[in-house]
Amino acid sequence: MRLSSWTLVPILAATLALGACGGGGGGSSGSSSFAGPAARNATVSVLLTDAPSTQWDQAIATITSVELIGSGGVVTLFSGSRTLDLLRLRDFSELFAVSDQVPAGSYSKIRLHVSNLVLNDLDAAGNVIDSRVVQLVGNGKIDLNPRGPFTLQGGDVLFVELDFDMDKSFKLTTTGGGRTILRPVVFVDIRTARPAGRLARIHGSITDINAADGSLRLCQSRFASAYPLLPLQDAGRNGDHDFDARHCVTVRTDALTGVFDSDGLPQDLAGLAVGEEATAIGRLRPLDATRQGRRDDDFGHDRQPLALDAVIIEEGPLGTFRRIGGTVNAAADPATQVFDLAVAPGQGFSTGIALPVQLFDASRVFNRRGEELHAADIQPGIAALADGVLHLGAATVLRSPLVILDAGPVPAATKLEGSVVSVDVAHQSLRINDGSADRCVDAAQAQVFAVSAGDGFSSTRIELGSLRSGQGIVAFGVERLDGCFVADTLIADAG
Repeated sequence: MRLSSWTLVPILAATLALGACGGGGGGSSGSSSFAGPAARNATVSVLLTDAPSTQWDQAIATITSVELIGSGGVVTLFSGSRTLDLLRLRDFSELFAVSDQVPAGSYSKIRLHVSNLVLNDLDAAGNVIDSRVVQLVGNGKIDLNPRGPFTLQGGDVLFVELDFDMDKSFKLTTTGGGRTILRPVVFVDIRTARPAGRLARIHGSITDINAADGSLRLCQSRFASAYPLLPLQDAGRNGDHDFDARHCVTVRTDALTGVFDSDGLPQDLAGLAVGEEATAIGRLRPLDATRQGRRDDDFGHDRQPLALDAVIIEEGPLGTFRRIGGTVNAAADPATQVFDLAVAPGQGFSTGIALPVQLFDASRVFNRRGEELHAADIQPGIAALADGVLHLGAATVLRSPLVILDAGPVPAATKLEGSVVSVDVAHQSLRINDGSADRCVDAAQAQVFAVSAGDGFSSTRIELGSLRSGQGIVAFGVERLDGCFVADTLIADAG
């Protein structure tokens, strides 16, 4: 079996990781540059992802623009209106926008505009039982400032992944008029190499197939996190209609890539056809059109800057393969390759149902962080999210090409709120007064941010030593047995 491996009190965070190429641009590797028609400009791709939430089932956001701001002014990466359920992104990242018209230069800020945000809680049948329309201050403008500027050169291909953390965002203030005001937590990862971590999903139409080298060209047509997710029969004629060639990717396969038909059964690449829809799941990277020979080269279509190394390809319109979450009831049987999944509420199943999940030799198992696992890692009590086609017959079974473990909501982080008493940079710690006592905080692994809420929200990554006595602060983390609080995120009031 081949299964290897948004509140009035600021809480907005961003982190910048420039990867191994240095400086955030001008990487020396050929895989980080795109010799396309706009080679004097850089190409920037925006990916979206989110952490699981223990508080809400849906976070429906309408994003109207994404911009880069630098020494040369403002560059628009996306302008329009796209509505997504961010909490569908708890185990994968989605290609949201691509621009190959980013002038070379230095950039210091990423700006989002969010026009609407609705939080929904669902019952066991998937019906909305609580809904809050969130008021976004500053007209929904969100500025993310890295610790320093990053530089782009002509031909660079840069990935900007925006990782929302809704549980850390949910300090809600209900005003006298009954409005709820929320401020988002967004972590930013910027890389010239392919993004690490979660797998990416791209759904679209197949426009080219090269059986000789096991590759195909897939042009994105819909978001896997789109809201509403239209019924299967409507999906083919109600796409997003605003994707262009820059949203096309070369999908490369290898001996381990699992290709599954619309019935949820394994097939060969030859079973796919030009013109039909598919979802490719794998690792996004810059297009490689530099090597010689068709078998080693990615498709080199004009204005196509990206490729995806696929672990799974699912044939059919979006919705053919359902994504069903729950908790493992029984481990995978080595003989039958079947395990039982206790289905979580809110997905349209009866309460307490245990669904048999059928794996195949071509199926793959990962955790939410994108690390490949084995079938033996599917053990009772572990949260799991299975892609699959529900087969109704003598025995109902979910035919699954992909299982993501540790995909359920994680326990909400404990929050410690108060003011800074003192900072010990040498020992990477500080003391916070929570209104009743001074608390020890271990900040050795913490990301530290200064935030402000004026004309929109702004967040800047800072050093621990930049904190000052009396500064308002919120720490997220866990309590240690010795009474010290271990923080993973520190949000300080920049005002």
